Amino acid sequence: MSSYKRDLISQVRQLIKGGIIRKPKWFEAACRVPPAGTPRRVKKVEKIRLPEDPLVTSFYARHPEARFTPYKLNSFEPPIARRFAWRQMELMREGYSQREARDQVELEFEEQKRREQKEYEAKRLRAIRMGLEVPPRKKTILEEVQEEERRAIIEGFRKQTEVHVRGFDVMRQTSK
Repeated sequence: MSSYKRDLISQVRQLIKGGIIRKPKWFEAACRVPPAGTPRRVKKVEKIRLPEDPLVTSFYARHPEARFTPYKLNSFEPPIARRFAWRQMELMREGYSQREARDQVELEFEEQKRREQKEYEAKRLRAIRMGLEVPPRKKTILEEVQEEERRAIIEGFRKQTEVHVRGFDVMRQTSK
């Protein structure tokens, strides 16, 4: 075949002329309406920009550690930066300036974090008093990542061990 690509119709036409294949039933119809050519230049896809993107960017600029906060991609709960920006936009629609809305949302998020911490402490104390199992504390980002790495390493070792054991069994059986 030559160095350039030919379309399907011209390839089939060559095969028919050479007597390699019989003329297919679809060939006449395909000749009347040939397939569209492939575009030589593909336009660059425009980047999707959402109204909250500048607010998300400014959130990450003020809180760079938030970039490393894990979140589940299959979850319906958006990342904290996006939730922060949505709440800030909501306040801006109510008449707050961008700076006032940002400060207000930061206060709300801090208050929510404090409230969650108090709830955890109350559950923990209640469990201790009643002699029940203490609820696990919320893990830090680093602890979550380390736990995930530990699971991956253990799984890798397990698979590697299985491969070696299987290989050893095969060697033992062939040597008998």
